[in-house]
Amino acid sequence: MSHAIAYRNASPLPAATPATARALYLSERDFMGAALPTPIEKVLPAAAMAPQDGPLDFSARLGLPYPATLPALLAGTHALPAQGATPVGEAAGGVIVLVLEGSGTFTVGAETATVGAGDILAVPGSVGAGAQAGANGLRFYYVDDSPLTRYMGWQVQPTERIAFTHWPAALLAQKLADTAAEGITASGVFLAHQGLKAEKLATPNLFAHLNRLAPGAANTVHGHASAAITYVIESNEASYSLLGETLQDGAIVDPLRVDWHPGQVSLTPPNLWHGHFNDGKTDILTLVVQLSGLYYNDRTMNFRFARPPA
Repeated sequence: MSHAIAYRNASPLPAATPATARALYLSERDFMGAALPTPIEKVLPAAAMAPQDGPLDFSARLGLPYPATLPALLAGTHALPAQGATPVGEAAGGVIVLVLEGSGTFTVGAETATVGAGDILAVPGSVGAGAQAGANGLRFYYVDDSPLTRYMGWQVQPTERIAFTHWPAALLAQKLADTAAEGITASGVFLAHQGLKAEKLATPNLFAHLNRLAPGAANTVHGHASAAITYVIESNEASYSLLGETLQDGAIVDPLRVDWHPGQVSLTPPNLWHGHFNDGKTDILTLVVQLSGLYYNDRTMNFRFARPPA
């Protein structure tokens, strides 16, 4: 195949236009600062308590002009008084919602779901979705991908793959009991919907897992390319995570220990070795949300264990 590119003999400069005025020409030295940013674990805390009402916003530390908990994810809470209302997911591609207290409704287009404590929902973003509290108010936790969509300039259009989905607390409790009856001690319920059967995701971007650890169980040390945000629903005096950069004989060298407390939001940076452990006498329960869809689709998730699973 031939072509007519010859930079050494390029034609004279064209007249300046707004498009040529926007162009930057960077050397390798210029570019490497962007290619090698400071790792997340050097910038953000490993965990923080969820606010009573509002975003868990680390945008100032991350140098971002919009709210963000991690560069591509935002977590927070909404606390609505009786009959109060709020939009949901205005700038996001999708939102995972966990109802913490009270009751109310979520509405997406012509669909309305009545919700109570423990219910989980996937709400499409950018579609005018909203939540309204009932007579006793409504408080819910959320994780969305609005930092990613703001960065990319995306506005999502709902399809069968981006669908309003409701996982009621009663059915979640039943599924958790089923896994316990099967002898599964270190997993719970992975949340997906009919439009994402193959991907096994809650939204095209977001993985969601209601994770149960029985006494003595652990999510053994592992790593993956996507960042994760974990909300602690139930814990005990001996539940914790370990995080670190390097391994020796399958164990994290000089790990950071993060003890779990109800209402805590744990931040797991990409590719950092980590494990979650229950050395107590009661079950512990968390909601894990990861920005996994892009990585699965690109075949770059790189999920790996420090030691091969049994």
